[in-house]
Amino acid sequence: MELMNWFIKPFNKSMIWLGETGDKVTFFGIKVYLVFFFVIMSYTIFILIDGVYETGYRAGIESVNEN
Repeated sequence: MELMNWFIKPFNKSMIWLGETGDKVTFFGIKVYLVFFFVIMSYTIFILIDGVYETGYRAGIESVNEN
């Protein structure tokens, strides 16, 4: 357990530093980490919606072309 604590301690310190820095850094009063979070979530939702649309579109094309 002591060895694991020794191994993880620098990682914990860097994560605390990243959290504090992300909380302090702003761009015109908007916290930068919130912008990154919004962009990543928007991109993920866009990819998922695009995949669902493509699947439905292909199924529709196949159902029309079956005749």
